[in-house]
Amino acid sequence: ASSSSAEAKATATTTFLPDGTDGPLRTMYGAVWSTSSSNAAPGTSTADSAYGSGALPLHTDMTYLRDPPGVQIFAMGRPSKHGGASVFGDGLAASESLRRDHPDAFDVLCRTVRRYRCVDDDGGWHLEAEGPVIRAADRGGGAPFPPHRSHRHRHHHRRWGPVGMIRHNDLDRLPDLPPADVRSIVDEREREMRIAEFYSDLDHAHELWDGLLGSDDIRLRMDLRPGDMVAVANQRCFHGRESFTADADSPRSVMGCYVSQDELNSRFRRAGYRVF
Repeated sequence: ASSSSAEAKATATTTFLPDGTDGPLRTMYGAVWSTSSSNAAPGTSTADSAYGSGALPLHTDMTYLRDPPGVQIFAMGRPSKHGGASVFGDGLAASESLRRDHPDAFDVLCRTVRRYRCVDDDGGWHLEAEGPVIRAADRGGGAPFPPHRSHRHRHHHRRWGPVGMIRHNDLDRLPDLPPADVRSIVDEREREMRIAEFYSDLDHAHELWDGLLGSDDIRLRMDLRPGDMVAVANQRCFHGRESFTADADSPRSVMGCYVSQDELNSRFRRAGYRVF
């Protein structure tokens, strides 16, 4: 079947629960979407870098939502003739590697709240959310962090527990701001020192994080064929894409949909798994 006919059939979604309350999560991109903008459903957004042909670095999707989707399902409709390989990465493995080898950087990415935004003027959307790159169980109960670097290493092994979520997409990230308690320090010299320290620590942590994401230890490269499908745990795993050459006669087309984390957790519980 042609890619366009397959996309048309996919709009009639199938559910599993008797009352049909489950199924794809509807977002600004619709319920079932296609990265070929010519085949996008009327009224849905195409304000995303996925609709271009450039390379996409490893990222998680919809970081600008308060609760990003739990699962993203990709189905290759038509691959590019030149380039466009899919790349996936294990965010949990990257986090644990950072915790083990660079505990200071792990701490910075756990406690620094970063902001994300998506604006689509044509579609009428303005979405913003915030959260740390690595969301780990806070055994310190959110207690204020020691003000000086020399004191911090004493707290790493006690404060952060298991990693529960990754939120990472540099393409949607807004400029970082120091915490409010730092910005409100009355003493100007102390305030400027702490702000400079904040940006220095964050830049270093981000550089180490990017280095891990570029490592083959956590990456999987796949050339998807027509009909291949991949399900990605969006709050744990990254996905990306190599650049490709656009062909008007045979454009690269990937279809997909999202499932909420709540629905995913519900399925796990119904199957007898314990959800943390």
